Amino acid sequence: MKNKSKLKKVREERAQMPKEPSEWLYLNPEEVGLRSIYEIFGQETPWRAELWEEAGVLEIRIPEAGSVDMERMDADLGDEEGNAYLEKHQIKTVFAVTIVPEDYEKARMVMVEIMKSKGGFFCGDTEDFQPEIRLSEQK
Repeated sequence: MKNKSKLKKVREERAQMPKEPSEWLYLNPEEVGLRSIYEIFGQETPWRAELWEEAGVLEIRIPEAGSVDMERMDADLGDEEGNAYLEKHQIKTVFAVTIVPEDYEKARMVMVEIMKSKGGFFCGDTEDFQPEIRLSEQK
């Protein structure tokens, strides 16, 4: 009987765990700089951005949630499969992106805003690059 209650607790904890990764990649076949992404988030958006150019870091704050943090990376992911994925999609720009998984839906809105302005797409920084978020999927 004791094991059944422990199993139930484990299942409940798993159900509460976020299904989306906290680590993402923003990939673009064009050259895109952090400053150009920073400039998207001016007075007309609900989000506020802070740019640390020398560090190569951009923080986009989400009201009543966490943030979307972006950091420029080399277009070399350090492994054969990753680099083949970049080559397949003709990627020139790579950013490491971190979100709070519990705020995924709000962070996704920021991601869509970036894609509308700069193109490219987001994918999970996972072994199979899933999930993917592409503008063509948006309504």
